[in-house]
Amino acid sequence: MPCRFTAMGLLLLSCLVAPGTRADDDDTRFLQDQTRRTLEQQTRGEEKLAAPPGTLMYEGRRYQVPTTLEALAPAIYVAINTNQWSQLPGFLDRYRQLSGHRPALVAMAESLLARFRGNHTRALELMETASELEPDDARIRLELARLWFEDNQDQRAKAGFEKALAAGLPPQAQHLVRQYRQALAIRDDWHGSFALGLGYNDNINQGNGYYSCLSAFAGYCLFERRMPEAIESEMASYELSLQRRVNLAGNHNLQFRPVSYGNYYPETNPSETAVIQDYSTNLALLQAGYQYLDARDSVRLTPYLEHYYRNRTSEYLAHGLELEWRHFLNRQWQLATSLDAKRYEYTSNGETVGTDYKRYQWDANATYQPRANTSLYGGVTLSRREYEQEAASSKSWAVRAGLYNAFPGEAGLFVNALAIYRDSRNDAYDFFLGDRRHDQQQVYILSAGANGWSIAGMTPELRVRHTINHSNLDWAFGFEQTEASLLLRKKF
Repeated sequence: MPCRFTAMGLLLLSCLVAPGTRADDDDTRFLQDQTRRTLEQQTRGEEKLAAPPGTLMYEGRRYQVPTTLEALAPAIYVAINTNQWSQLPGFLDRYRQLSGHRPALVAMAESLLARFRGNHTRALELMETASELEPDDARIRLELARLWFEDNQDQRAKAGFEKALAAGLPPQAQHLVRQYRQALAIRDDWHGSFALGLGYNDNINQGNGYYSCLSAFAGYCLFERRMPEAIESEMASYELSLQRRVNLAGNHNLQFRPVSYGNYYPETNPSETAVIQDYSTNLALLQAGYQYLDARDSVRLTPYLEHYYRNRTSEYLAHGLELEWRHFLNRQWQLATSLDAKRYEYTSNGETVGTDYKRYQWDANATYQPRANTSLYGGVTLSRREYEQEAASSKSWAVRAGLYNAFPGEAGLFVNALAIYRDSRNDAYDFFLGDRRHDQQQVYILSAGANGWSIAGMTPELRVRHTINHSNLDWAFGFEQTEASLLLRKKF
């Protein structure tokens, strides 16, 4: 009989890890980004009313505003209440020059104008000044509490709304305060989604069925190389992604982000000698740490633990630390960058398919929102994996680009498409494999659903994921894989 090398034997002897034999970071990121997107309720800028300078539109009529305290003070309030921001600076300039004007009213109006222009820090400073000048003014108390709310200073906002109610507010303003208090209660709760699905994967083992005869004599193959054929399987899957922020004081918070997802495949490896018999997987990830959050910036420092279960056993436990900064340039642009250090430690059973290593990663991302229901996003990733063996260690870079769009209508249709290109190269020549490994991978993820449809309180979602991995050692590491599933998702 001819001698044969199996794919797993080659992987173990060379101490290399093929793409996909560990939990997939792309799926984790896709799920976490999906949860974060549902929490970001950004609003569009206020529309300006067109009115000539020195006049005021009120209840559909235009009024000339004389330069008197009796006329300008109510005009300032009306301009604020009706979003006539272009008129406000002129009114304030004239009002400030009059003897007996209220400095607190000027500070409040300039604060709200700064908020409209996107300078939230300046808006807070001016409103706090107004509050110091007239601490018992109900309108100033209300506006200060709203600014604290927008700046994610939840504890201060709660206390501020209580003070505003105690100062005496008209019924409409009291209703507004009740809405803010309800929003604060929702903000303080858990958010995320849970999904169950059924689907199909055409290559659960990432096999390619490669065959070649390495040595032949007299028409007979004496030494051959045969890689496993692709194993197809139906699948059942689940996803759970949660997030909660606990406000400690000011802009300082504790943040918790548990994530878990997995697939069950009824098909198993038919080979009795295969190291992996069952390709069903489960990943559990818990991030818990500190977050600074205001109206424009989010800074997170979160240690985390990750557990990966496969082949009916715990394969590895990883622990790491992530530092992320996210900045909102304006209502349309969002930038983010992060550093991540992670160590994988394989169990005694997991050492049959992998070995301990460290991973260091830097990400830079940008999101552009041209409309309230549309996001264009993308970024780059630089990654470093360090094994004890130089030939197994690698460096990689990746670029990704995506589009999210929610369509108008009662059905609540949405689509989220993501494309990733990744290039990885090992540090050194592998003498057993006969080359220095260099992989080029493409990943495409498409998610589409209807948030307006409900089945037992859950919304349907179609997910398709296609992966193409090319390698200069294509016989060992080249593969294509397509996975499609229909999920029912519950958001909360």
